[in-house]
Amino acid sequence: MGLTRRSFLNQVAQMGGYSAAFTTMDMLGLLPRAEASPLAGGLAPDTGKGKSVVILGAGIAGLVSAYELKKAGYTVTVLEARSRPGGRNWSIRKGTDVVFTDGTKQHCTWDEGHYLNAGPARLPSIHKTMLGYCKEIGVPLEVEVNVSRSALLQGNSLNGGKAVEQRQVIYDTRGYIAELLSKAIHKHALDSEIGIDDARMLLDFLSGYGDLDKASKYGGTQRAGFTVPRGAGDDPSKLHERLSLHELLVANFQKAEFYEDQIDWQATMFQPVGGMDRIPYAFAALLTQEIHYDCPITEIRKTANGVRIGYTHGGTPQQATADFCICTLPISVMQSVPNDFSAATQIAFKGMPMTSNYKIAWESERFWERENNIYGGISFLNQAVDLVWYPSDRFFSQKGVLLSGFNVMGDENGEPTEFGKLGDSLDTKLAASRYSVELLHPGHGRDLTKPIYVEWMKIPYSLGCYGNNHLAQSQPAYNQLIQPEGRLMLAGDYVSRLVGWQEGAALSAHRAVAHIASMTKG
Repeated sequence: MGLTRRSFLNQVAQMGGYSAAFTTMDMLGLLPRAEASPLAGGLAPDTGKGKSVVILGAGIAGLVSAYELKKAGYTVTVLEARSRPGGRNWSIRKGTDVVFTDGTKQHCTWDEGHYLNAGPARLPSIHKTMLGYCKEIGVPLEVEVNVSRSALLQGNSLNGGKAVEQRQVIYDTRGYIAELLSKAIHKHALDSEIGIDDARMLLDFLSGYGDLDKASKYGGTQRAGFTVPRGAGDDPSKLHERLSLHELLVANFQKAEFYEDQIDWQATMFQPVGGMDRIPYAFAALLTQEIHYDCPITEIRKTANGVRIGYTHGGTPQQATADFCICTLPISVMQSVPNDFSAATQIAFKGMPMTSNYKIAWESERFWERENNIYGGISFLNQAVDLVWYPSDRFFSQKGVLLSGFNVMGDENGEPTEFGKLGDSLDTKLAASRYSVELLHPGHGRDLTKPIYVEWMKIPYSLGCYGNNHLAQSQPAYNQLIQPEGRLMLAGDYVSRLVGWQEGAALSAHRAVAHIASMTKG
């Protein structure tokens, strides 16, 4: 019996998780395409003359909205609950306090120049809107190394539990696949699927793909690296012994092997020099009169000719009025803010669950560079803390910030992940983080100092990382939330098809600005 589309996608999801299934659906044309920017040509400078807009939130969606509206001549007011711009675009560095909703407080004392991008940490080369803004507002960028073949993979069932280089897993796996497919062709098992000439060309391709010998056998490859490195003169070298195909399959490193294949994680990727928050601070420097900090929103109301926004500042109730309002507050926050959005939209605020992302970072000597030739990239493990992410800045310096732990606390069905099962103890979570570094780099778990733990569900004014708008159960809410309601409209990555990315937030802002411009002209 042939595979149905549903069963095929289910198998893809079981093997590679949501990201693999989402990419496959995208390739098959089963997802709506991401919207191009409706502001590609820009707005005339006098478009908004005599009109005002109040923007709730100074995250990327709010900042982009304010920037574009100001250029178009609108009077803009941005109300931000925090004392900084950026929202989830938050770089933690020396002097930063991380305060949770339960009162837990951490104070960062890292060396000057060190930082953790607690939210977004990468700018893909295909996200032209955000890259364009970085150029326009003067944010210097550098390459972010997303993948390194020198990074490590660890599974309890592979190599006695000792970590191996990523290049070994990648190229041994390729070699075995190439050999098996070559055998199938030689045995004419694919004659009904491929012609003689194509079979011959495919065999030639597989020989190069898997580095096979003349007999189409895989016996190891230089691509997988050396146990005794190459030298000069008569110095011998020795290749890594092949990893067993069975062990590779049992170890199930699909997350690591397919990580760089996701469309938004493909090289080349970038990061702002000095931290991702260089972007919101650059926007904020151009909006000094428009942004008002420490102004939590208390209500959102329609009026006969516009909107009225209630907020507090210094504990004192305040009001702002305008012709239009762009609300960029997280839907988790909107659930408790009295508002005049339609009943359907208020229901939709509760119809899209928030992701429970966390990050753990430490300051450390750069042993990974010195001993493993790892410069950027990510190591993966089959542990509660399943990845270790190496910094792409300040190579060859003495210390760096090592991220050991970046995932979600619970899956899409609300079931806790292995990390989520660790409970509420911060010490237990930090111990799991240190343990994963120790498994990858024996003896260096003790080198980790000054930990910082971020759990987005506990971050005030966020209450989660981003809206899970890709879930089937979220589609009715998504379809409702993307609809403007006259002079009220929403913006944020959760009302885009690039959820979790700054690009999605920026494009949603463009959509909201274009809607206001159309109403202004009307």
